[in-house]
Amino acid sequence: MGPDPRRLRQVIELPDGRTLGFAEYGPPSGVPVFLFHGLPGSRLAVQELWDEDPRFARVIAPDRPGVGLSAFQAGRRLTDWAADVAHLADSLGIDRFAVAGFSAGGPHALVAAHGLGARVVGVGIIAGAGPPNPGTLRGLRPTMRIRHTVVQRVPTLARALAERDAWRTRRHPVRLLERAAASSGLPAGDRAALSSPRRRDLEARVAPEAFRQGGRGVAQESSMLARPWGFDPAAVRVPVHFWHGREDVNVPVTAAEGLAGRIATSTLTVLPDEGHLIVPRHWDEILAALVSFGSSEGPRREMAP
Repeated sequence: MGPDPRRLRQVIELPDGRTLGFAEYGPPSGVPVFLFHGLPGSRLAVQELWDEDPRFARVIAPDRPGVGLSAFQAGRRLTDWAADVAHLADSLGIDRFAVAGFSAGGPHALVAAHGLGARVVGVGIIAGAGPPNPGTLRGLRPTMRIRHTVVQRVPTLARALAERDAWRTRRHPVRLLERAAASSGLPAGDRAALSSPRRRDLEARVAPEAFRQGGRGVAQESSMLARPWGFDPAAVRVPVHFWHGREDVNVPVTAAEGLAGRIATSTLTVLPDEGHLIVPRHWDEILAALVSFGSSEGPRREMAP
């Protein structure tokens, strides 16, 4: 049985008057984990992971500004996200919690841990994006390399690209998924994930939510993440676990290796035959690790067999 639909469309008002939308998965008595979506993405993308609610985890998935049910935030900075997460946790009566992010959600998980101190007990970075640097483009497939360069250098074109994506996604979400699955250069694991009937069904239902408000929020975040993040990930002191596919051509594994090397409390698990879409096949182990944060186990480096 899937999540209660009423829990997928929740909204709170933030102190500055903006709305913040979020979904919840799992029982209220479960260990709280705040899970941040990719780009484009939304609170609904987490449905891909749920055949039935696990009894041990309460996953809270917020929409970021300008996406889904969350209002656009003019002049947004990455470091603003920690305050939004704190207000959401306060509204739910949650004091301490783990945070995790997939792809573009990775930097948001790190900045939440950086900004919220002892409230965050651990961080999961799942195929997470790295900070902009001269090596960012190495390892990307050509289309991603071109897009990243455009977003970084010409923000006005970033908005045009996002509006085009919004138009296409709202009208033909499955067609876009099928086109992505047929792209050359994708790892076999990513092609299989994109081609699954379950993924096609979910995409048709939830992909347009990322562009409910058009492309403005997605464009803003793309440009924001292409600039310096405004905080030092090395200052994060809680346990940070990275999971990354060695064959990832959306976010090269060097991004995870570089960040993990800077964070003294990190664990790095590299999955040798995986690409960017590692969550569906590895969600059980990832979720188990997220709810186990707070144990006394020390930092280490790992390589998956």
